[in-house]
Amino acid sequence: MCSGDPVERLRADLDELVTADVVARPDARVRSDLLALMAARNQLDAAIASWLASFDARGLYDDDACKTAAVWVRSYGRGSHHAASALVKRARLLRDLPAVAEAAGRGEVSSEHVDRIRELVKDIGVEAVRPADQILAEAASKGDMTELKVVCGRIHDYVDPDGPEPEQAYEKRELTLSHQRGQVIVRGQLDPEGGAAVYEAIDALMRPPGPDDPRTAAQRRADALVDLARGALAHGDLPTVGGTRPQVGVLIPPSLLLYGADGNDPRTRMQAPYDTGTDAPDIAHLVEGGEATPASAGDPLAALGVPPPVEPAWLNWFGPIPAATAKRILCDSDHWRIVLDPTTGLPLDVGRAHRLVPYWIRRALYARDRGCRWPGCPTPAPWTDAHHLRHWHDGGVTRVEDLLLLCRYHHVCVHEGRWGLHLDPATGQVHVTRPDGTPHDLGPTPPRTPPPTPGPHPPHPRAPNPPPTS
Repeated sequence: MCSGDPVERLRADLDELVTADVVARPDARVRSDLLALMAARNQLDAAIASWLASFDARGLYDDDACKTAAVWVRSYGRGSHHAASALVKRARLLRDLPAVAEAAGRGEVSSEHVDRIRELVKDIGVEAVRPADQILAEAASKGDMTELKVVCGRIHDYVDPDGPEPEQAYEKRELTLSHQRGQVIVRGQLDPEGGAAVYEAIDALMRPPGPDDPRTAAQRRADALVDLARGALAHGDLPTVGGTRPQVGVLIPPSLLLYGADGNDPRTRMQAPYDTGTDAPDIAHLVEGGEATPASAGDPLAALGVPPPVEPAWLNWFGPIPAATAKRILCDSDHWRIVLDPTTGLPLDVGRAHRLVPYWIRRALYARDRGCRWPGCPTPAPWTDAHHLRHWHDGGVTRVEDLLLLCRYHHVCVHEGRWGLHLDPATGQVHVTRPDGTPHDLGPTPPRTPPPTPGPHPPHPRAPNPPPTS
């Protein structure tokens, strides 16, 4: 029997709901139940917003070493940054507009309605929208999205018939860069003066299209923006980042250069087309001698003949990129060999001669960590600090195995907040403990790249066999 707590009762009811036999229900009941469920979803979204607004106002995200409520939602909800940010903004809006929040609590207003009202608040401010709170709630409850847009438009035109003042336009400036379907999506808005400067710079680089130029105006504008950035990186007076001049960096594993994007052991490939039926392929056909390889033993997809993944090339600020793109970038770039084992080439261990991390070690940290290693933190590597796992004043040394990339917020958590960090040298995992000694809920975090293994390394399966030794 459930307790009197509404959240516990809801979880119990949901357990029963998701296992209910929908097929056996009559048509009319399926229709009515579906309408009720859609209203219940709106109510649940409103309840989440209410709880999240209180969570945000109390700053409870800081107890889990998260910088903001959006970061907490992203980490614990395992969603995207965009979705987490939108959820927090809805929660704050419903906290400011009680009539809209009440309608959402009845299941009459969806998250899409709230987002449309949020756009209005973003343009003219919540104080200007508050007098129309009840009107907006009724428009969202009784009309469709088109009617709500009309109401929002009338309010916007009444409050701001001439557009924003210059100061307001400047305060609304923003620029976001995100990844979507293998592309970088650029969104933003600028104040008139800043926008004019960007227009002038892009126009100077666009040039009128020649007779043999098939690019559209939008494509030439995009190329001009990229040329502007490349010129600043190559010849501009940009500040250093982590002690080095900012550059576009690509990390390319040796196997990708030597064997291509499909550099897998051919013995692990299936001898027959992939079968989606119930009978799995015979594992004995996948490997020589009928014995499972270490990769297939711990990888259920490998047992089905799906080759193990090849570590892709990694582009700064973006992530994995195709091998062909990485090789094209290599045609006109400076090359650095980064070796995480100090005995194989690059002098990564500089002992106590350097307290500040030199740039060649920071490059190696970028290659290993790719960003802040704190559980759930999405901060990219250029925005991180190099943290000594053993503090410098306690005898710590400046070498890769004793360093870890942390964003400034989590660096403070370790030094001033008494959170604990441990890097397992055998697995590369980072374990985090709370100030009271309990493990962090989201840890440990695995390494972005496989940790080096001690002892001699076997040759790549497609590499030539080494000559025999006498």
